[in-house]
Amino acid sequence: MNWQPTTQGEERRMNTPEAVSHTSDARASFCIRGGDYEHVLGVPEAGSGITLTYEPMTPNDIFRVMLESRPFEVCEFSLANYITLRARGESWLTAIPVFPNRAFRHGTVFTRNDSDLVALQQLEGKRIGVDDYSMTAAVWVRGLLEDDYGVDWRSITWVTGAKQRFVAPAGARIDFVDAAPEDLLLAGHVDAIIGFALKDARRPWHHRALRTVLRDSDAVELAYFERTAIYPINHCVVLRTDVHEAHPALIDVVARAYVRAKNDAYARRLGSTLVPWGKSSWARAFDRFDGDPLPYGLTATNRRVVSRLGEYLLRQGFIENVPPIDDLFTVPSGVAFECIKPRVD
Repeated sequence: MNWQPTTQGEERRMNTPEAVSHTSDARASFCIRGGDYEHVLGVPEAGSGITLTYEPMTPNDIFRVMLESRPFEVCEFSLANYITLRARGESWLTAIPVFPNRAFRHGTVFTRNDSDLVALQQLEGKRIGVDDYSMTAAVWVRGLLEDDYGVDWRSITWVTGAKQRFVAPAGARIDFVDAAPEDLLLAGHVDAIIGFALKDARRPWHHRALRTVLRDSDAVELAYFERTAIYPINHCVVLRTDVHEAHPALIDVVARAYVRAKNDAYARRLGSTLVPWGKSSWARAFDRFDGDPLPYGLTATNRRVVSRLGEYLLRQGFIENVPPIDDLFTVPSGVAFECIKPRVD
């Protein structure tokens, strides 16, 4: 199977200061790069002679840079891309079962207000814009379209930029263009896009030109979760394997920092007091997710979600086999992933 990173060859730039493994624990300080989420605000910590800091970055920028030159020692990373790398025998990243980014995907498919599209079944044979063909969100959407709506992803023309993280697998119908998906949609060059943080959403609601294909995507996503028990995982946390081998204690420190930060966010009910009905919405969400919407560790729930993503990668031609889940993740030995019981009063 011709499934190779866009940057060809095994040699990559390793000459940045951070790309050089620390030779002594005397300077055991590491910076984690990841998304700017409420539940990572408390990640910076120290332990086992190791100090952690956290630098928020746009996740897509992290993934692109890591695949090009591997500069970061610890970072958030695309779960679909990580599984793909591991399935093709690349082991330069070591993942821990910490999943800081999840999202349902029905509500990420947008179209124009004047579009006739009102159901995902109507995407058969259409043109859909996407930032990167291999991105985890796109893998989830193609899987949903096929499983739940009978839409063959091969019938769709996927419109994306020329610079991709990986070479597209056989069978994918791709149109490479030099324009952002949102701009293509507004100009009428695509029928829909898989989109996040759209510029259009910053406009007053009565001036917006775009909408979700599904009129009530929240209700559809809730029904999907109640039927499948799947809350899609997008990203995991990884260490460069050379760094992990040089600093074996780091993996526990990183995992413990994420667990503590999430517990702090739960304890403070971050996000529940900022908006109207926040407290009641918070309580309902925690009830539906058994007290932990973002579970870490190789729980039965997380295994189910990772397995489904691996199945989608296989069916879409990204990989030839799905690696066993226990081979994908290194589980820290001294970290309890159970979360605190959050306040819902």
